[in-house]
Amino acid sequence: MIAAALDFLAEQVNAQLLRRTGVLLGEAEAGPLADETGAWAQPLDSLRLALFQIDEERTLREPLPSRVRVGGREVAMPPPLKLNLVVVLAARFQQYGQALRSLSFALSHFQSHPLFTPADSPGLPEGIDRLAVELLSYGPEQLHQMWACFGARHLPAAVYRLRMVVLRDDEPVGTGLPITAIDTVLHGRQS
Repeated sequence: MIAAALDFLAEQVNAQLLRRTGVLLGEAEAGPLADETGAWAQPLDSLRLALFQIDEERTLREPLPSRVRVGGREVAMPPPLKLNLVVVLAARFQQYGQALRSLSFALSHFQSHPLFTPADSPGLPEGIDRLAVELLSYGPEQLHQMWACFGARHLPAAVYRLRMVVLRDDEPVGTGLPITAIDTVLHGRQS
């Protein structure tokens, strides 16, 4: 689901670049910025969405398994895991001006489309009910640490939080016969 969310956003950026410029000014794709040696994994003249961090959305956490009936049996399904992803949208171009131009088009698209739902975005991957895109403001120290974690030098980039990527495990945590009746019997004491 994480890869599907990043691929969807890359497709959104590509469609925006094509609409605004008439040509694809460096294709956007999801993937790493640098390899394990620190060499660029991102091709020249491209935009790249790279996962930086994953956080659980604890305010909407469902602590208990949900129970559903399947074939006359009660099945306990694990609660979904609701995630927020921190991603970096980086522009690596030969010409610095082109990097800024492409990045500006992507920023303006996400500013005007901060929320994607199946109703307004038919290309939203199945299983993603909503995807909110929020621009984050990192200070110089945070940016330095982020680029050090990637093992890469700084590029023109924006950092976004993607809210509500939901992971669901379809394997039941338990099954049993449903409770269909409760008998109550009062037992009296004899003196």
